[in-house]
Amino acid sequence: MAVVSACSLNISPVYACSVVRGYKVPTNLELAKTADVIVIAKVVGKKVGENQFDGSVIARPYALLKGSALPKEIEIPGAWLETDLDQRAKRSDPRELREPNPDAMIGGCVRYIFAKGMKLVLFLKDTNQGSFELYRSPFSRDAEDVSGENSLWVKAIKEYIVIGELPKREQKKRIRARIKELELQTDDPDALAVAGDMAIELSGKRLPPYD
Repeated sequence: MAVVSACSLNISPVYACSVVRGYKVPTNLELAKTADVIVIAKVVGKKVGENQFDGSVIARPYALLKGSALPKEIEIPGAWLETDLDQRAKRSDPRELREPNPDAMIGGCVRYIFAKGMKLVLFLKDTNQGSFELYRSPFSRDAEDVSGENSLWVKAIKEYIVIGELPKREQKKRIRARIKELELQTDDPDALAVAGDMAIELSGKRLPPYD
């Protein structure tokens, strides 16, 4: 089993983060392309640190969306379970495909409050040293919770995984074709929602960097 090491963007929630000039919030296609491995993982517990902000949340992957190996365990540094500090984790909107979870808009610019039992779509990068790093990026959808493998967010990410593996010159062509195909599925609200998101992706519109 692959091992997941510490987060590549370890921002403590006790400090307000700021992004560098020119930073761009990754789009859904960019998230899917950037990650070497994408999984759905269930939050199973925590790892206690030296202080209340130095612990980790532990998630156990159970579904592989991209990649060749399912990691045994993922550690989310600087995160805590909602019962730790009497703070409640905000659930992701199951119909949202662009805006990040509200908890990503406070403190360290990434989501760091989770609930035990949550199922998260997580993005990993290969360190080329036999392990993976959890990919995190300010204000992005890098740790959204979902109901399961048939959720709208998972369906969208699966589409972008396929598109991201194509040569760059072919990606827009594929997006246009998929929009037309999905829009024909008028009795499927998920297909129409993904088509709408792809239209935004095609337009190049991004979320503001909030800096």
